[in-house]
Amino acid sequence: MEVTVDLSGLDEFVEEVEEYANELMKEAAHNAVDTQKERNVSSKKTYQNHTWNLRNAPGAAVVRDGNIVYLYVPADSEHAGAKGKTENLLIYGKLPKNGVVFADGMEYASFVSSKGFDVLDSASLTVEKELKESFGNENVKVTWQE
Repeated sequence: MEVTVDLSGLDEFVEEVEEYANELMKEAAHNAVDTQKERNVSSKKTYQNHTWNLRNAPGAAVVRDGNIVYLYVPADSEHAGAKGKTENLLIYGKLPKNGVVFADGMEYASFVSSKGFDVLDSASLTVEKELKESFGNENVKVTWQE
């Protein structure tokens, strides 16, 4: 007895699922960066802005199979230097195989965060919430790397 299985169309289905996952991650990353720029949703303190560089510098990259498939750094035109620093961190920094990476390219971002201020915490909380809703709680793991 010979059994023949037709798996045509399976590759297309897998590609559709991957593209859907990419779109969910892009949307969550975009919303998380916008939230970080607009308001504090974390329990950390909100810092004072003197130059607005730190507030303009947050950005995100969606990484799939080790490659950036989406880069979002929405700094305004008056803060092009801050935007460039964040883009460099995201493009040339350590990337996971799959995930969403956040960065703030200002050199003092980690110092401000270490003093208990919200630099990227709201973005992290927002993306975690959105991805858990999209993919299910057991499928989302948020980690911090410095």
